[in-house]
Parts: sequence; structure tokens; C-alpha cells
Amino acid sequence: MAENNNNTPCASTGIYDSLRFCPGKTVLPGIRQHVYAIPKRKITAWPTLPDVEGAADMSALASYSGNFTLEADAKWVRIDLALNKGNIEYETQGEKPSRTFLNKLTVSHPGNSEAALGFARQAVADDLVFAVPQRDGKYRILGNEMFETDIKPKGATGEGVTGDISSDLEIEVTDVCPAPFYPGTLETADDGDISGATGKPVQQAGG
Repeated sequence: MAENNNNTPCASTGIYDSLRFCPGKTVLPGIRQHVYAIPKRKITAWPTLPDVEGAADMSALASYSGNFTLEADAKWVRIDLALNKGNIEYETQGEKPSRTFLNKLTVSHPGNSEAALGFARQAVADDLVFAVPQRDGKYRILGNEMFETDIKPKGATGEGVTGDISSDLEIEVTDVCPAPFYPGTLETADDGDISGATGKPVQQAGG
């Protein structure tokens, strides 16, 4: 008779559910035409990401709970993007039981302005966190407490009369989750408080 190991201290509760897709549902690719960024050092408290044993369901495993707390007067800054140029990717790295995800973000800001090059000069040696809205308005996070974000700026002046003039950012960061969702509030410098669940402004109490 096979030994029953359900009572061992390593037994997992397991939260696998059916992963369904309804015909007729549209899945929009890409991201919206902006992202937000903030230096990690300006984040004083992070939202929490549940572990496998503590999550209510599969969706909760990939979603932060709570809000970012920032230093006084700190805000997420906005980076406008070229139309239809921006992509989140993730891949698995390492060997069991130490596998993690390498999350990647590629974005392109139009032009080579002084401000864009100044951002690149700082970011290449800094540790930033990025909040990225999908087409549906839900935000994903690139960056975490455990691992440093690697930012590689590059750009081009374009050629001829139709060349692409851009200031690009290639961003990579190791994480335990593929670019987690963030349904909390983003306190932004340009757009006020934004809901990470919808991408819409947060209604203030009494507003």
C-alpha cells in the first residue's frame, strides 16, 4: 500500500483552479501610451505579494495587496511613450528549487530631448520601479524589494526624413512572480492618484 504523505509538514494545500477562456472574448495586446517610474529608495513600504500557501486563489498569487507608501513629497513620474511601442515579457530562469522569473520591459519615448537624455544618464546607474498599464487599465509592476532593476537606455536620431527618433529603455529585473498586478493606488506627479485596478483617477472622499 502506498504511504499517505498528506500529513507531512511539507504537504501543500494547493490552489490550482481551472484556467478557462471564453470564446468571443477579446484580449488586447500591448500597453498604454505611458508608464510611471520612481526610485526604489523613495518607497518606504511595499504592498505584499502572498506566498503559495497564503493566497486565496490563483489570481491572488499574481496580485499585490495594499499600497505603496512613499517618502514625503515623493511621487511616481510619468514617461510618455511612442504609439504602440511598449512590451512586457517574462521568462523562467535558474534551476529547481531556486527558479525565479526574469521580467522585462521595453519602452520607447519619442525624440532625443535634453530631458530624455538626462533621465537616461541617471537611470543607467539607478534602481527604479516601474508601473505599467495594460490596455485594459490594469497595472503591472517591474521592480521589487529583493532584486535590483537593471536599466539599459539606448537611442537613435533616425535617418533620412522618415527615420525613427527615439529614447528607449530596456529594463530587466528578477522576481518571484511574472510582473505582478497592482490594484492599489499610484500617487503620481502629473495625474494625481490613479487606481492600479482600472487606470482611472481615484475619487477622493467627499469628492
